[in-house]
Amino acid sequence: MKMSTIFRLLLVLVMGTSSLLYSCKKVEHGTDVPIVSINENTVSTIQVGKKLKVGFIANQVTDFTFSIVPVAAGEALMTENITVDPNTFIVSKEFDIPNQVSWIGDALLKISYTSAGQVIEKTKPITFTESNPQMFLVGGSVAAGWEPTLALPMSLYDKDSKSKFEVYEYVTVDGSGFKFLPTNVDWTDAFGKGTSDGTLLQSADAGNITVASDDFYRIRMDAEAKTYEVLKSTWGVIGSATPNGWDSDTDMKFVGSKGIYTWKLTVNLTVGELKFRMNDDWIINIGGELSSLQQDGANIAIATAGKYDIELSRTASGYSAKISKN
Repeated sequence: MKMSTIFRLLLVLVMGTSSLLYSCKKVEHGTDVPIVSINENTVSTIQVGKKLKVGFIANQVTDFTFSIVPVAAGEALMTENITVDPNTFIVSKEFDIPNQVSWIGDALLKISYTSAGQVIEKTKPITFTESNPQMFLVGGSVAAGWEPTLALPMSLYDKDSKSKFEVYEYVTVDGSGFKFLPTNVDWTDAFGKGTSDGTLLQSADAGNITVASDDFYRIRMDAEAKTYEVLKSTWGVIGSATPNGWDSDTDMKFVGSKGIYTWKLTVNLTVGELKFRMNDDWIINIGGELSSLQQDGANIAIATAGKYDIELSRTASGYSAKISKN
């Protein structure tokens, strides 16, 4: 009785296992139908000028057509025939999206393939947005060195332009100069010196841009016009408390180095006010709280006449100053 019971239990177990295997086999056989889909993890928004990575899920398909079409009527922005291994289930492709106005807006990622004699089309919405212009400074004569991933970011200085960049940086004669990079990833499309001073060449053959003396400079470049400008930059104090009043600056001395930006001045001040400004011009002038000086900030009050040590520092967070009476 005991052995019989055990036998029956074993028989049930074997039959159950066989049934499970048969069931799995049927499900597997059902995936032989050609299918292609766009992976749901594919981004739905991307800036023009970037690389678009699209994931595809493909089954029993040797090729299909991928295209990007605007939601508004018009021709496809791009079309590419993609060939895949029939045994491959997941396919990933990268597409270079040009930095062109015609691409900005809503579009559809579209795939077309043949299954059971019919053409199947599937789409996924995507939005192409305007790119955020960027430019970087790299070179042995600046703090970044020649490593692109350490390149110094530049800023747009003309609100009406997306190609004019500037940066303020200490530059040395040693180090073989510098170049401009549109990315801080690698050397792709780097800008260097052109055939003459002030011109740029976007080529691997372009030369390095150099300076005649170690100093703090304002460096500007126009990626569209392919021009650049390197201008020595100075800081000074101006105001009723300074020797020259509001008429002209009393210059400070740069005492920093690569990555360290400090200016100092020892000067006799009277009771009154002062501000800091760059290059003897009001375009860049800073004032307000000494711990966090701001563009067009308030005048800084000097309550007692005497000899003062003034120190101006620039860090990643902005400008600060120390004004100490001797």
